[in-house]
Amino acid sequence: MESPPRKFTRLLTALDELVGQEAATLAARDYAAVGEIQRRAEPLVAGLAALGAEAADETARARVAALLARRQHSLDFLETQLATARAELLAVQESARRVAQIAPVYVRAGSGVGAARFAAAG
Repeated sequence: MESPPRKFTRLLTALDELVGQEAATLAARDYAAVGEIQRRAEPLVAGLAALGAEAADETARARVAALLARRQHSLDFLETQLATARAELLAVQESARRVAQIAPVYVRAGSGVGAARFAAAG
């Protein structure tokens, strides 16, 4: 049977690889793949938590701290991208609201051209 420190190190190494993959995938803006990587990391994190801090020596603790710092960097990047996407969505919604307000001005009575066609053209 594998000793707790050895298992901790093995799980930490696997998690470290996934955190690296997550960072690279975020840089490529492949958010679906990021979600899959995070799902793959969950059992590793659970395993490390189950082993507890007593299974980690000083070297492992330093590796955990470095991994957490890298992970936080990825989370910060993801938060920035999310804030940007929200701002862009609000701008699109505001533009759509404005188009909906002015569309009736461009619709001629009886011409058969409706607001839906105006929206599709804009």
